[in-house]
Amino acid sequence: MTRENNFDIIRLLLASLVVFFHIGYISGEPRFAWMPAFFSGHLAVEGFFAISGFLIFASYERCSSLADYYSKRAARILPGYWLSTVVCLFIAFSFGSFHVAKFLLANLSFLNFLAPSVPGALPHNLTPVLNGALWTIKVEVLFYVMVPIIVWVCRRVHRDAVLWTLFALSIAYRVGMSRHETLAMQLPGQISFFMIGALIHYHLEFFLRRGLWLSLGALVLYALHLATGLFLFRPAAIATLTLAACLLLPVVKGPTRWGDFSYGTYVLHWPVIQMVVAAGLYRTHPYVALAVTLAGIALAAPLSWFLVEKPSLAFAHSRRIRTRYPAVIPS
Repeated sequence: MTRENNFDIIRLLLASLVVFFHIGYISGEPRFAWMPAFFSGHLAVEGFFAISGFLIFASYERCSSLADYYSKRAARILPGYWLSTVVCLFIAFSFGSFHVAKFLLANLSFLNFLAPSVPGALPHNLTPVLNGALWTIKVEVLFYVMVPIIVWVCRRVHRDAVLWTLFALSIAYRVGMSRHETLAMQLPGQISFFMIGALIHYHLEFFLRRGLWLSLGALVLYALHLATGLFLFRPAAIATLTLAACLLLPVVKGPTRWGDFSYGTYVLHWPVIQMVVAAGLYRTHPYVALAVTLAGIALAAPLSWFLVEKPSLAFAHSRRIRTRYPAVIPS
């Protein structure tokens, strides 16, 4: 795969969609109530899962061992996740709420839904949830666990048949659980987006040659989804269009020339919004509050990248080199 692509900027754009979606959802400000309809958080998350399918299968295929694979995944996801947990604890402590054991245990085990808030924290906010964006991290971690198993099966059975079967079963689950939205959004219902990413990874040369026609077909599928409301047209459409933007459009760096700020934006934006809401700014000066929120996120994400995420990735990379070549690289 060529290194010149738009993965970082597209992920940052998708994270920004989620930011505006949640501002409209949890700020409580009527003037921003239109945001969730215009900035689709669900579409952004589905795009993230499509990109993950492409990149995680590619990462696994490049790894020398299962331990190498999981160390890479841990180095990428855990430091920023732990930082978001520390920020949530800071918010709770600032309200004098110290009964955090249940929240901490649920958060660190990726079971945020068991304890999404801390008693006494954010008492006047529209929702007391400290970081409602983290439900997707649980799904992402389960994807990490599944990929080696899926690849193992693919190497013993027809690969594309396995991936398309998982795609179809995921859609069947999502449609079958349509009356239970929370359950429908969980792992089986998101695999369809992930599988399209995997298929595009395995057929990258074909995608690069025929991507324009595939993108037009995806637009037709998305139009059918909008016209009929049928979910079955949605996964292939959104996943294909997302990866077309990453792989086929002219390369745009923007702020990502300095780092990958998408993950920090995603895992930290909800606590930043909640702090601004708790300060009362959205009630008194909503547009100032919006500016403060965006500035806070724009500051928090690079700090997360430069102080936490990037050093962790560098350390994990150097450790893998020392492990692989112990006689050559001094400790």
